[in-house]
Amino acid sequence: MERSHGMSTVALFLSALCIVSSGCCSPVNAMKMKKVNFTYYLHDDFVPPDVTAVAVAGANASVTGPSALGDVTVFDSILRETASNASAQIGHHSGLLVSLSDPREKFITFVTSITIPGYSGTLSGSCRINFTAPSWEEAINSGTGSFEGARGHLTVSAVSLTPTFPVLKYKAYLILPHH
Repeated sequence: MERSHGMSTVALFLSALCIVSSGCCSPVNAMKMKKVNFTYYLHDDFVPPDVTAVAVAGANASVTGPSALGDVTVFDSILRETASNASAQIGHHSGLLVSLSDPREKFITFVTSITIPGYSGTLSGSCRINFTAPSWEEAINSGTGSFEGARGHLTVSAVSLTPTFPVLKYKAYLILPHH
């Protein structure tokens, strides 16, 4: 009798081990995910009175001039549907930009508040960027509203880098849970 009890305990253990190792009970597999991709444009304005970025700390802090380690800029940039300044406003990209020891590189932390067809909410993230690169990626690690549970990244490239009215193109590549 003990032998059959011992065999059933081993069989139960091996069955449980197979189920757990298969991943079928993991939270990722329990939740259906969907890919969402879209494009939008960030429009900055460095000319008063509609300034969208302000240097708030640093020895020689300037939004458009040379930067030094620790310079901090606060931004609240306008998001539009297209690269045209006449296109519809669809949100804001707000946060902090901190200069690093290499003057070309910055640390950015941000919240994007955006409303596009089928989606409305915020995306949050951070990254280290090099403004002299032709493009860079910004990590998305959370969201609210339609973007609750968002993960992914934004690919950013310059459309126009004029000193007073720069425009950046953002391509969002997100994974969202089905709600």
